[in-house]
Amino acid sequence: MPKLTYAVLIAGLCATTAHAAESTVNRPKVYSDIVACRALTDAAARLACFDAATKSLEEATESRQIVMLDQGEVRKTKRSLFGFSLPQIPFFGESEEEQAEGFAEIEGELANVQALQYGKYQFTVQDAGTWQTTQGISKILKNGTKFRLKRGALGSYMLVLGNTGIRVKRVN
Repeated sequence: MPKLTYAVLIAGLCATTAHAAESTVNRPKVYSDIVACRALTDAAARLACFDAATKSLEEATESRQIVMLDQGEVRKTKRSLFGFSLPQIPFFGESEEEQAEGFAEIEGELANVQALQYGKYQFTVQDAGTWQTTQGISKILKNGTKFRLKRGALGSYMLVLGNTGIRVKRVN
């Protein structure tokens, strides 16, 4: 029995180190070149290194090989993707845990509300696309109504108006 316990512990440690090795972020060469310049002690060589490395970075951004985003642009883009099912990829250089957090819910006001057949509605959420209710409702939706849109079970979404939850789907 102790041999089995040691085998499980060793397998767990190997899996942990393998996962840690996979989770390291690979940086672009132009970024690594800039960081490497900091190691130089001679001021003239260091300046020359920084000049060359920043010139390479500038050329890479102008040719769109590298795109730089600030945190505000990342949040805006993530909000605009709310409601789409995307694969788990290192989006914006995030870890899997950071991706899983994402936007759990968004708040706002309904816009461009349109009544559809069978008591269903279509509406627009600022920076988060067009949505439709998936069930007929007796409540009348109006422009400017405050709401919360949150993730439900199994990839579904709920429009919460006060204490009422209505199933919705993103259409655009």
